[in-house]
Order: sequence, then structure tokens, then C-alpha cells
Amino acid sequence: MTHTVVLVHGAWHGAWCWDKVVAGLSARRVPTIAVELPFDGLDADAAEARKAIARAGAGAVVVGHSYGGVVISQAASGLGNVGHLVYLCAFMTGEDDDVGAMMAKYPSPLVPHMRVVDGRTVVDPAGAVDAFYGDCSKADIDAALARLRSIPGVTLAGDQRPAWHAVPSTYVVCTEDRAIPPGAQHEMARHATHVLEWPTSHSPFVSQPHRVVDLLDRLANA
Repeated sequence: MTHTVVLVHGAWHGAWCWDKVVAGLSARRVPTIAVELPFDGLDADAAEARKAIARAGAGAVVVGHSYGGVVISQAASGLGNVGHLVYLCAFMTGEDDDVGAMMAKYPSPLVPHMRVVDGRTVVDPAGAVDAFYGDCSKADIDAALARLRSIPGVTLAGDQRPAWHAVPSTYVVCTEDRAIPPGAQHEMARHATHVLEWPTSHSPFVSQPHRVVDLLDRLANA
């Protein structure tokens, strides 16, 4: 049986960022659900993802990218149909983790490019290119920049027991990431059952989607 893959994007992005992965998995007949987060706060984002996970059926493979890692940790908690969690250069935090101290230890080059507009946070285009899309083509970068969204203040730790305590997980460290420094990723990856390293930027689903497809195809058919 091939299990459904649920894809949860990170901050500022949308379900569109998984288009190449969805196409690749569809070609291999792996069913997918790409969630569109409302960006109305962590609880609302997790509720939207939880609905998608619940309808994915038994053995669902749930993927969170960047901020999406916090979302899936909360959204999948307590659901009995989740077979595997994948944290793709994502925040994988525990109840006792000091996320602020970790990010102070590994400062993100993205932070200086973030600004508040009408009470919501946006990223300057130049900063987004450097932080998110270092190994992407110009065409892919231009398409992505045109679709970036604003977000409210981001919460990086949920208020309940993260799903990874009860579900097998894989953490993918992206070694060329300039949004979440690899050092921080390695610290968070200690929570995972399995750890992989890829020589990619923060957006492997755009620059090297075959890596993402291969991993998720394997997990969906495990």
C-alpha cells in the first residue's frame, strides 16, 4: 500500500512551493495533499494542517518545511494515522528547548531582511533570494518572489507534546541553508529518529526536487 504524503510549507510561502514535488510524486503514483496555511497564527495553521493529516488515511507521511516543522509537531500530535514525520530544514523543537538561545548561537542571515508592514512581517526580495533560493534558477526565483506572503509573528514552539515523541521521524539538514543555519538544524535533528544531509539551499523542493521525491516515495511505500 502506498501511503499519502501531506506537505506543509514554511513561513511566507504557500502550497505552490511543493509543485515540483507533487508532480514528481504523482508520476510515481504517490498521493499527496499540499496544505495552504492561513497564516493566522500557529494554532490556526496547525488546525488547517491537522484536517489534511486526518483525511490522509493510515500511515500518512507528514512533511514540514522550515516553520512548517512547528506546525506538523502540533498538528500531528495525538493522531493515530501518522506513519512518519519529515522535518525538511525545519524547526523541530521540544517543550524544554530554548529556541531563542539556539538562534542567538546560530544567527540567521535572514533576520536583517525582515520588516513589519501593517502589523505583519515580510521579507525584502534581496534577502529572500539569499536566504531561501541560493541554488535555484532565476526563473524559479522570480516565480517564488512573486508569490511570497506576509505572516503574523511566528511562534517556534507549540504548547503541547510534539508529535515526534510518538512517531518515527527523519530530519533533513540542508548544508547550504542561509535561513536556518546548519548548526541550528543539527541541534534540532537530535530529536529525530533518522538524520540526512543534503548539499542544498533552504528550498530543495525547488532546486533539487528529485531528492525530496525520492525520500518521500520511499517512506510512502515503506
